[in-house]
Amino acid sequence: MNLLIDKIHEEALENGVPVMKDDGIRFLCTYLAEHPLIQRILEIGTAVGYSSIMMASVREDIVIDTVEIDPVSAEKAEENIRACGLADRIYVHCMDGADYVTMSAYDLIFIDAAKSQYGRYLEHYYDNSHQGTVFVFDNLAFHGIVDDNSLSHNRSTVQMAHKIMKFRENLLKDSRFDAVYYADTGDGIAVAIRK
Repeated sequence: MNLLIDKIHEEALENGVPVMKDDGIRFLCTYLAEHPLIQRILEIGTAVGYSSIMMASVREDIVIDTVEIDPVSAEKAEENIRACGLADRIYVHCMDGADYVTMSAYDLIFIDAAKSQYGRYLEHYYDNSHQGTVFVFDNLAFHGIVDDNSLSHNRSTVQMAHKIMKFRENLLKDSRFDAVYYADTGDGIAVAIRK
């Protein structure tokens, strides 16, 4: 299966599909390996299914609901997930992450979708968490632009970087969570554990 996963990863990069940086996905998978009580995962932002497949590959008791707004990406994700033999543990839901409603409670909620909506996603899925649920947010450095706006001359990108910075600051002081920001991991990853 590793060759298949490598192929999915390479195709994503070739086609400009946003996938987690190598050290970011390693960090996430190591975290799952070190926390065996994490079994139910919600992912917002499926893309082609690479991160879901990687997470599900950590342990056979991991079950994932993953939400993708783009129908073409969702279809490709389902194809990749079937090819890896994981269709019985990874379920793709094609819709906006802010519209997905479920009664399920998750042990880990991984958010890697529209960066400007991270705060909205956090509140939307808070009721699907429990004490000890881990929220993971990727791209909180946004290619370094969040901490150094001069890296982009695009006004809308800089505005989004400001929103990400505000979200990051708010998350780290949110009394509902124990949150840590890993600036040098992936593209900036925050881990927030619900108290």
